[in-house]
Amino acid sequence: MFYSLSKLFWFVGAPSHLAVWLIVAAVVLLWRKHERAARRCAIASAAILIVFGFTPTSVWLMHPIEKLYPRGPLPQHIDGILILGGGTDGEIYASRGVTNADYGLARLVAAFEVARQHPEARVVFSGGPFPPSDPVSEATAARNILIALGLEPGRIVLEPTSRNTWENFTNTRAIMKPKDGETWLLITSAFHMPRAMAIAAKVKWKMIPWPSDYMTATGSHYDSMEFAANLKRADLAVHEGIGMIAYRLSGKAH
Repeated sequence: MFYSLSKLFWFVGAPSHLAVWLIVAAVVLLWRKHERAARRCAIASAAILIVFGFTPTSVWLMHPIEKLYPRGPLPQHIDGILILGGGTDGEIYASRGVTNADYGLARLVAAFEVARQHPEARVVFSGGPFPPSDPVSEATAARNILIALGLEPGRIVLEPTSRNTWENFTNTRAIMKPKDGETWLLITSAFHMPRAMAIAAKVKWKMIPWPSDYMTATGSHYDSMEFAANLKRADLAVHEGIGMIAYRLSGKAH
């Protein structure tokens, strides 16, 4: 239920989606001769697109999130590296036989770099089919990318069923059964790290954050001409903020 409600809410409430729904509402209202209400919806939609697409708002939203968990020095010993799924397309892999990744590729590269320095570490990827209709899980596609990078297949453990971050941790914890005193590194996108660390604390799995694929620089640079990129960054920042609130209210995060 939590998974379905979260996806439905986000389908409606993402800033870019909300702008579209407001345009749809404007068209319906105009058709029903409610010109004033239609005008208000159209203005609200335009305001969302301008604010999030052509101003630094997306950077201002994302930058504080990505600052919360900076990388520190690597420990001398690492028992395990947990990579959270996201941005790896199982459908493309299944249909074309070629691995594909968006921002998820940076997570895999970061994991490979650490694994190369720490041959004692187990490398675990957690991610099921996304969307659930995909014929191949993210984990299967990620395994092939890691092997292509040069990681030994015997070091890779897959958790191929999880659909969200909560299931990433609970399903993987059940497989790996981490012991007290073990050192685990958590790799996910910098914007996703605060929510992931809060869930890790909830399930009592101590993690060292190792964020990857940052979307903002240390300053507040943005390009007003990159409308789609600015809008995507705003969507992700709002998604993480709402996600953190939802997870805490549902008791799934500290």
